Amino acid sequence: MRAITAFFLLVCVSCGSSSTPSAEHPKVASTDDSSSAPGATHRHRGLPDHCARGKRECVPPPGWVKRLCDDVYPDVALNMFKPGTRWKRLYMLARAEPFNASGGASLLGDKMERGEEVIALKRRDNDGELQVGDNSGYDVLRWNGACATIHDGDFSREPLRQGIVHSKIEWRRLGLDLRKALEAQPDIAAAQDARRKACKGMGYGDVGKDCEVNDRKFMDEIVRYVQDGGAIPAPSRLP
Repeated sequence: MRAITAFFLLVCVSCGSSSTPSAEHPKVASTDDSSSAPGATHRHRGLPDHCARGKRECVPPPGWVKRLCDDVYPDVALNMFKPGTRWKRLYMLARAEPFNASGGASLLGDKMERGEEVIALKRRDNDGELQVGDNSGYDVLRWNGACATIHDGDFSREPLRQGIVHSKIEWRRLGLDLRKALEAQPDIAAAQDARRKACKGMGYGDVGKDCEVNDRKFMDEIVRYVQDGGAIPAPSRLP
């Protein structure tokens, strides 16, 4: 009888000693944007909310910038250009062909205009990178979601007197959720309807003056809405 009692006591002690480590010590997600372990995946699939470490200016983390500049992300651009974001704005001093020195995609054909507003992504100077000639400057993000490289002397750190200019946003490149949110705004919907009527019957590449004017007004309404702090959804497609 004593042996049976001892056996049950031993079982009860074993049950009481079990614990749930995950409940007592929850795992905390790392905030480090760089993942160097072989086969590691990117933990961050959202917009950056902190400046890159060790930089003189507040620019996004370099790993995220590299992924961003490998392609074109218009939804990301609209979110980053919202008022109140911490990212440094620069303003073009002259018209120029867009060029992405990082080797990624860019929207060729839509020239960078005088007064165009861009966001500084990465400083290019003698900080360990090989430079040839006068190539110091920045990799920047345009309103259309494409990256471009600009050189010192090509930009101002303050808006020009003529006012702020933005690159043309490609409506078809925007995510579905973002387009729906924009179309729900009366001013944007009216501008879109005017554009549709002006461009009716126009083939690809065959754009009349009236169509071009209304297309620009449509894009201007989208920019104005974002600049005024209008609510837009988070990007559905991320670097």
